[in-house]
Amino acid sequence: MSLHEGQAPAKKLLGLKAPAAKKFKVDRVQPVMHSPSEAGFVAEKSREQYMKDVEKCLKLIKDGKSYELCLTTQMRKKIGQIDHLGLYLKLREKNPAPYAAWLNFSKENLCICCSSPERFLQLDGYGILEAMLIKGTIARGLTKEEDEHLKFQLQYSEKEQSENLMIVDLLRNDLGRVCEPGSIHVPCLIDVESYATVHTMVSTIRGKKQPKMSPVDCVRAPFPGGTTTGAPKLRSMELLDAIENSSRGIYSSSIGFFSYNQTFDLNIVIRTIVIHDGEASIGGGGALVALSNPESEYEEMILKTRATVNTVLEFQKESILDYE
Repeated sequence: MSLHEGQAPAKKLLGLKAPAAKKFKVDRVQPVMHSPSEAGFVAEKSREQYMKDVEKCLKLIKDGKSYELCLTTQMRKKIGQIDHLGLYLKLREKNPAPYAAWLNFSKENLCICCSSPERFLQLDGYGILEAMLIKGTIARGLTKEEDEHLKFQLQYSEKEQSENLMIVDLLRNDLGRVCEPGSIHVPCLIDVESYATVHTMVSTIRGKKQPKMSPVDCVRAPFPGGTTTGAPKLRSMELLDAIENSSRGIYSSSIGFFSYNQTFDLNIVIRTIVIHDGEASIGGGGALVALSNPESEYEEMILKTRATVNTVLEFQKESILDYE
């Protein structure tokens, strides 16, 4: 499939609708998918090294250096020339999410295909700031019964609840710098939303922007998103910088828009494929707290990458068949 073969992909992109977030939830259960290694991706760190890094983080938490650390890593695969827009549309099909984005920088041979389920921050026309954080993830089940059991398991997990609550408290503090006193509230705490491959634990924080604060002030206060750093934020970032091997790039940052009417809406860049010079890179990770287990954290990191790595694998196979 190639953009040179016609205008159908471009027309399809322009014709995509943006329904409410709830309409993106997927109720059907997905089949078992390939792991990143089975899909041809090479991890920056081996299973053993990642688990050692988790243990380092747990020691830092035990020593009181941090309460929660969001450890990440990268995996890469050479894919050569590929239809970037076609890949993005495939990602939307396989892993629909409310905060998706496609950025193409042809002169730099760079493309970002993002299918994020997480909002970083929104400012609406009434001056209300809203953050919708995701902390707590579990796989979908292979049967309806297993799926419901896993959803229940996530909702009542002490570890997952602690991950979520710590970041709720962090974001309340961040937004407190730019919101009117007493306006910050949590209308939704530890709700479970279901997507194509995972159930996620979501909390919503809102507050009324102070009149003197500009949209840029509002973004600067909580950036980067607490779900990608840990708590306390600055110290956790310093600790992670010493453990992670390389820069995260756009992964775990934000994509969105600022409008002429002073509103904005930004996501957290997760579930994302970055293509640069014929290589696809995918980030994955997870939050670590005192109750975390190294092996379980590695499996959760792999789980979060499966939708994107399988999209690349399937699209490559389809492109070969189309070429033949």
